[in-house]
Parts: sequence; structure tokens; C-alpha cells
Amino acid sequence: MKGLLLLTLCLPGSAWALCSVTGTTPVAFGSVSSIAVRTTSQSSSTVNGGLSCTGSLLSLLTTNDHFWATVTSSQSGLLGPTGDVIGYTIYANNSTSYPLTRGTAYDFARNGIIDALGLLGSVVPKSVPLYLGTTIGSNVAAGVYTETLSIFWNWNYCSGIGALGVCLGRDISSGTATLTVNLTVANDCTITAPNISFGSAPVVSAFTPVTGQTINLACTKGSAYTVGLSDGQNPVSVGGRRRMISGSNYLAYDIFKSAGTTRWGSVSSARRASSDAEINPGNGLGTGSQVFNYNAKIYTDQATPPAGTYLDNVILDVGF
Repeated sequence: MKGLLLLTLCLPGSAWALCSVTGTTPVAFGSVSSIAVRTTSQSSSTVNGGLSCTGSLLSLLTTNDHFWATVTSSQSGLLGPTGDVIGYTIYANNSTSYPLTRGTAYDFARNGIIDALGLLGSVVPKSVPLYLGTTIGSNVAAGVYTETLSIFWNWNYCSGIGALGVCLGRDISSGTATLTVNLTVANDCTITAPNISFGSAPVVSAFTPVTGQTINLACTKGSAYTVGLSDGQNPVSVGGRRRMISGSNYLAYDIFKSAGTTRWGSVSSARRASSDAEINPGNGLGTGSQVFNYNAKIYTDQATPPAGTYLDNVILDVGF
């Protein structure tokens, strides 16, 4: 019987394929702002999810052939430095059609996935890729988020086909691969800063100060930051007053912290800290706003310039 079996295997037209568990290629989402992590699903993938096959099997899989993958982990998602977790889903192809449920075996032989990959019909070895997408809504602190997955591969398929299409043997085996996943969350803010309008007046002494104005910032959860306002496009070289311009004429004004007379600037103590916010002082909330009050006035110790529309642009910057 042994001699007959060897003769059968060597018949012209026979084809074989063998699979094995191999080292994986890590998944790296890269650096993503905290706002993007919370509002938009981030995608990434790995070219090697731990299963590799030698190819050369010239046959489509049948219902009796299986390539199961079971994903488990001690975590529920990507874990960050402060204990925050970013959830994500693993998919069997580059869409969201075939998600893998943790702890449940998923058969890659179904839905034409293995066939579409050409895993058993290639002249060179190929690996099974995996695709990942984060879950929208994660309000998390900045930092590096990681998880190590355990993927148990278990397969049973016809690995040898004779000249008459008869299955000559089955490849039945299993093994476990580990896959690391990481994502770096970067600090970010959404800023709401309405324009300042002084209205119109015939002389500088008639302009009414602008009060009750606010700047709203929703910055990364747990972030300590400072907020600065630039000197505008036309500052006075000595004394640092801001100035609006109309043609070649200037109108000096300034912006002050809260309801006081301390100028709000862009360097050192002229900036405002997140702990100095009038509403929700402290570190960033991620999904909630922190409110900074300010007032603005036109200096009355200057000569009234010619009539015109005076404009300036001030840059608001946030430093972490």
C-alpha cells in the first residue's frame, strides 16, 4: 500500500499546499489627534496576520475546508498611559463586511476570502492580511496606546489534489500567533473665537469697550495647556500695542484677560493657562469646553485717525 500511495502522489498534474503559523507584522495606526480619534474611524492593516500558505493548490475551497482564526486578549482594546481605552474592530477583508468577534472562531474559508487572496493558488507563499478600524467616540488622553492580540489559527483543508481531482490528503494543524497593535494620540483642540467688532464712532473717545467676549476651547482630555494671542499684524514697536489699519492709518486697541486690564499676549506670563479658564478651569476635558473671558478696548490717548474701516488679524495659539 505504501508503494501505491507514492506512485499516486507522483502522478503528473498533482498539486499541494501547506500552511503554517508565522510571525506577524505589527499594526501601526500612526499619530492621530485626539479629536480625529473621537470623531472619525481610523483604519490600518497588517500584511501578515500569522497564517502563511505555500500555494500551488489549484482548487477552490469546499464546505469541508476551514481556516479558523480566534482572536483573544487580556484587554478590551488599545490601552493608554492613563487607563483610557480605544476600541477597534478587526476585519477579514478591506471593508467592514466581515468583522471578527473576539473569542469567537471566524472561518476565513467562507465568503470567498481565502480564494480571493489566492492563498492556495499562488506560486509563492502568501500570508493572510488583517484590517482594523477604530470605534468612534473614544474620548482619551494623549499618549501611546497598545494591545497585544493572540490569534489562534486552526485549519483543515484538502492539501493535495491528484490528476483526476481526487483529494489525496488534508492539511490539519493549528498554532498561535501574537499581533501587536499601536496608536499614538496627539494633543489637539477645537477653538471657537468670534470676531471682535467695536462698531463705529466719530472720535476714539466715543468707542465703547467690548466686554463679555469669550473664547471656547475643547482640548484633549487631561491636557494642560496655555493660550496665547499674537500682537496682530501692525503692533507698535515700542509698548506693544495692537493696531488696526486702514490704508496707511492706524487705530490702536488691545485685548485684556477676563474683565481686567492685564493685556493678553503670546509669550510667558502674558498667556493664559487652562487652569485660568473662567468656566471648567483645569486640564482639558476632551468633549467639553473651557471658556476664557476677555475684554477689548480702543485706546483713547491717541489722535482720532481719518474715517475708514480699520482691520487687524490676531492669531490664537495653544501650547501643550
